[in-house]
Amino acid sequence: MENLILVGGLVGETSVCLAIYGEDLNPDEISKYLGCCPTKAHRRGDRRNPNPKYAPYSKGAWILNLRGYVPITAEQLLADLLVHVPRDPEIWRELSATYDVQVRIAIHVEGWNRGFNLTPHTVQCMSKIGASIVFDIYAYGDEEDEA
Repeated sequence: MENLILVGGLVGETSVCLAIYGEDLNPDEISKYLGCCPTKAHRRGDRRNPNPKYAPYSKGAWILNLRGYVPITAEQLLADLLVHVPRDPEIWRELSATYDVQVRIAIHVEGWNRGFNLTPHTVQCMSKIGASIVFDIYAYGDEEDEA
């Protein structure tokens, strides 16, 4: 049997989220303001875990997360994410003035040379909400162990 190396192709797993962080963030107020509920949220001081060895959260967070697997792309997930939130730039200016607003894209790949693209329309939509864009890359190698 031959050893085959696969090059190129779609990203195997992608998640995107709209994350809003702030010391005095009240998740209920953000939900009311945006007209949708988060996937997860917490206030500053909430416990990450009931185990006391884990420190409480230092900031509040409101997070709306979507996840997809090939053939679903980052482009599709971002379009679905942005449909859930208002498009009014004034809302986003107000939020950005008080909170750290981020669009986070997590890419999980095995092997190498996997990729994705974002259309100008999607980039423009993300730009209108004034969020910083954060990329989290998780690469799982299939290289052989060196002995």
